[in-house]
Amino acid sequence: MKLNHFTDFSMRVLMYLNQKEDDQRSSLDELTATFKISRNHLIKVVQFLANNELVETKRGKNGGIVIAVKAQVILVGDLIHLLEQDETPVVNCDAKPCIFKSQNCKLKSVFMDAYSAFISSLNQYKLSDLEFTNWSSIF
Repeated sequence: MKLNHFTDFSMRVLMYLNQKEDDQRSSLDELTATFKISRNHLIKVVQFLANNELVETKRGKNGGIVIAVKAQVILVGDLIHLLEQDETPVVNCDAKPCIFKSQNCKLKSVFMDAYSAFISSLNQYKLSDLEFTNWSSIF
């Protein structure tokens, strides 16, 4: 299964913020420089994460972005499902007229079973399970 860029960027941001000390905040400029991702993309990512209570943001001199408790306890599969923002992420029979729709096609149910297994497999992990042992060598 291929995840969208938004999910990829969101996971990178969450993993990065999760390795920081509790009182260390990051800025959009820091995230942009670290990941070499456009600021506009990161603004959308951080806004979504904040709206879903996965990060906390604060403006001003002592402001910044910090990981929220919810992001630290949510299971990775549930997080991926939330980030993908689609209830039918694999096959959407209504996206274009489908000639098989009235023929009792099993494609959607087969793919949804596989997607459920994918999410279930990822739900064995939390964000903390994705940590690197030596962050300083990466950044």
